[in-house]
Amino acid sequence: MIHRKIHIGFLAFFALIVGAAPAAAADKLRISYSAVNATQAFLWVAQDRHLFAKHALEGELLYINSGTMNIAALLGGSVQIAGGGPVSIEARLRGIKLTILGNPLPWLASNLVVHPDIKGIPDLAGKFAGISRFGSSTDQGFRYLFRKNGLNVDRDLKMLQMGGDSSRVAALKTGTIQYTFLGAAATDNARALGFRVMSSAQQMAIPFPWTSVVVEEGWLAKNRELAYRYMKCATEAIVTLKRNRADSERIIAKYMKISDAKLIATEFDFVSSLMPDYIAPTFDGIKLILENFGKEYPDAPRRDPKEFADGSIIERLKQEKFAEGLKF
Repeated sequence: MIHRKIHIGFLAFFALIVGAAPAAAADKLRISYSAVNATQAFLWVAQDRHLFAKHALEGELLYINSGTMNIAALLGGSVQIAGGGPVSIEARLRGIKLTILGNPLPWLASNLVVHPDIKGIPDLAGKFAGISRFGSSTDQGFRYLFRKNGLNVDRDLKMLQMGGDSSRVAALKTGTIQYTFLGAAATDNARALGFRVMSSAQQMAIPFPWTSVVVEEGWLAKNRELAYRYMKCATEAIVTLKRNRADSERIIAKYMKISDAKLIATEFDFVSSLMPDYIAPTFDGIKLILENFGKEYPDAPRRDPKEFADGSIIERLKQEKFAEGLKF
């Protein structure tokens, strides 16, 4: 009997403590990203500036070095939100119900870096391009570039899977590849080695789902308010990144593990010039990818880009004027 009273007393004390705690714990999300460059810096800002917690989220970031593997992690349940635009579009063409909620980078967000002997796009034919993985944004970018310039993708485009930016710079140096797409800091490294920037991302201005927020359609149906809070967090992180240069450069340096002030500034300038406040899906960019898939999936060019993305959460944030109401 004595033991029972002690047990009841403990339960009453425990209930008092629980009652004094916040009504709801933060919702846990595992979020993957595919590159260690400033195109992913909004996620680092969200983590470093505690924006996940502000929106009642417990965000865990997971680096996976290609869009293809990000989508595999999403399908395997390792993450709930993944990066990887073109791969998610192909997955839906194959009947896998993935949805793009937004495009933090709605442009082909890399510079075209080439061996100095290459003078123009026609010179790329037959030479080896370095990409991260087949099906990735780098792969799809080159397919579009070749089609746009009248080159034959099947005959003229030769691609080698090389992994991330640093691996592709190393492959340029050894001569394994003759051209590639690179982020800002890697572009500067390649230029210092004697390679040439044929076209910058800004010069190309190609609409493209370079960085995407991808979820499973079934998960979204059950977790719409959770997805809304995540997109609020992402929007705040992007606006915060662009409005606080000094702090954003500190965060970029920390996560990229670089100390060169010029490289850090280059990364910040590059990404802040391409990233919109409201990360709506780029339907023009999705259309471009569908056209790229015309050979593998003959009906792809005729499919409606709106089938592959859900822009309603971003539209809700726009109507609420969320970004405009942020204070710094």
